[in-house]
Amino acid sequence: MNKKFVMIGAGVVAGSVLLMSSVYAGIGTTPGYDTYKSAIKNTASTVDNATQKINLSVEDNGKVLLQVNSTLKSGNNDQSSSANIALLSGQTEQSIQIFNQDDKAIIKMGNSEVYQVVEKSDEEKGSGDEGREHRKLEDPAFAQEMENVIDALVGNLKNKVTLKDNGTAKEIGLHLEGSQLPALVNTVGSLVIREGGREHSDKLQLDSGDTFGVNLQSIHDSLPKLTTDIRIQSVNLDADVNANNLITNHTAEIQIIGKDNEGTNHQVFIKLSVDASDFNTTIPDTVDLKGKKVEKVQPFKEEGFKRWNK
Repeated sequence: MNKKFVMIGAGVVAGSVLLMSSVYAGIGTTPGYDTYKSAIKNTASTVDNATQKINLSVEDNGKVLLQVNSTLKSGNNDQSSSANIALLSGQTEQSIQIFNQDDKAIIKMGNSEVYQVVEKSDEEKGSGDEGREHRKLEDPAFAQEMENVIDALVGNLKNKVTLKDNGTAKEIGLHLEGSQLPALVNTVGSLVIREGGREHSDKLQLDSGDTFGVNLQSIHDSLPKLTTDIRIQSVNLDADVNANNLITNHTAEIQIIGKDNEGTNHQVFIKLSVDASDFNTTIPDTVDLKGKKVEKVQPFKEEGFKRWNK
């Protein structure tokens, strides 16, 4: 069910992954790079659970089109987790509660009193244990080789990373604009943006029943449909590292310009912030289904989502 959790909060999780990968791939052997890489390794190896507050917004020509505010809590070896997500897209407000407990996922939409329950398969029940064993058995030599490959691909961007050491805390930044951005970033970025805004026929729409009531179509429709002259103007990435060498905050801001089919100019800002706290002391929220309206549902229909993205 972890995969379904990701799909429901796709905008949030995708943004977080983009931030992590972009910062990591955009820095080299500098003090900022070494500090960030050390904190990433330490956070990944020592933190078993945490509370993350993740906020994502998309603004077009000064108007907020999409706002996602969420609190995610991860558990320990029992694979428990919980999430509270609030979405505002256009004029559509949605709220979602997700509880991953007792080998099942429980989803409740804010406009419904029904708790939808999805039982985990035997494979999903064991996936957490397999993941932890894989992390323990990971080949250090392979990990080092991957680091070397990333370092070699970085190029001169390693000189753009900044590091501010405040004694007990550190601030890491990567701020790029205009010609400082690699050509590949603009080429791939404009392609992704253009395809992401492409219209779909009615037959390819994803029914909200396929996503436990989440209206993904309203989110898609609220975003600008850029088709020409698409360019990433600037990328600002920052991270905070505390005295225990743990990453407590990530922020990202991406500025994009382009035109729609009618030739209207758009200036789009995508902003993401991830605040992490309560390391190794987080207890996920749970729900007692006794006396509640419960509906057992089938797992997320992945073919429906694939159909919507064609």
